[in-house]
Amino acid sequence: MKRILFVLAIVWAGMISAQQAEPKVIQLPRKGGNGITTPERVGTHGQIYEITEPRIDVYLPKTDKKVPMMLCCPGGAYQYVSIPNEGIYVAQWAMQQNIAVAVLKYRMPNGHENVPLEDALDAMRILRDSAEVWNLLPDKIGVIGFSAGGHLAGSLTTMYTDSKTRPDFSVLVYPVLSMMGDTHKKTCQLLLGDNPTEMQRAKWTLKNNVTSDTPPCFIVACQDDKTVQVSNSIDFYSALTANKVPAELLIMPTGGHGFGFQREIPQTAVFRQSLLHWLSEL
Repeated sequence: MKRILFVLAIVWAGMISAQQAEPKVIQLPRKGGNGITTPERVGTHGQIYEITEPRIDVYLPKTDKKVPMMLCCPGGAYQYVSIPNEGIYVAQWAMQQNIAVAVLKYRMPNGHENVPLEDALDAMRILRDSAEVWNLLPDKIGVIGFSAGGHLAGSLTTMYTDSKTRPDFSVLVYPVLSMMGDTHKKTCQLLLGDNPTEMQRAKWTLKNNVTSDTPPCFIVACQDDKTVQVSNSIDFYSALTANKVPAELLIMPTGGHGFGFQREIPQTAVFRQSLLHWLSEL
C-alpha cells in the first residue's frame, strides 16, 4: 500500500501545476464489501485497479467567490478507475474555470452491483456537508462521469436517495447507460456478473429510472464510438425529453471513445466550450 501511495503521489504531483494546491484526500466511510482481496495497484497509465477503500480527491480553485462543484467519476469498465485522463485533467481544466472538482476513487463492483453507487452517494453527502467550508455554491453541486464512470454518474442522477444525494446537474461523457443489447459487455459483466437477470439489466438500464425529478443533464458522445454505442446516449436523452427534464445532447460525428480531457483534439474543444455554455445557463 505504501508503494502504491508513493507512485500515486508522483503521478499526481507531475500533473498539477505549481499554481494549484494539492488535493484534499478524504476517505469515504465504506470499505471492502466487493469480494476483492488482492492489493490495490496502479497501472502504467496511472489507472487504479482493485479498489476496496473508496476516497475523493478534492480540488478547490483559488478564489474568494463561491464556486460550483463536480463529483467526477472516471471510467474504466468497472475494472479500474482512469484517474489521469478522466480525473486529474478534468480537475486541472475545471479549476481554471473556477469550478471545484472531487475525483471519486470508487470501489470496483466485482459483481456487487450496488457498491459503486454507495460510494457516489457517500461522496455527495460529504460535498453537501462541506459546501460552506469549501466555499461551494450549494445549488450547483453536480456530477460528471466518463464511460463506465458515466454509468455511475447516471446511476447517481437517476437513483439518488434524498435531496442531499441528488446532483444539481449531471454531465455524461460517452457514457454506458444501458445494460441491454447495446451495452458495453465488459462493463455489464463486471457490474452484474456473468449471468445477470432481466430484472438486473432493467434496473441498471438508466433510461428506465428517469422521472420528472431527474436533474438537468448534458450528454456528449461520438457517432463513430466503437466501444459504447451512441444509442446509449440517444435513448437516455429521449427518456429525459419524455419526462420534460432539461437536457442537451451533443453528438459529434467523429472522436471515438475515451478522449476525456487529456487529448487535445477538435472534439475536446467543442465539448468543453459547449459544456461551459450549458453550465452558465443552469
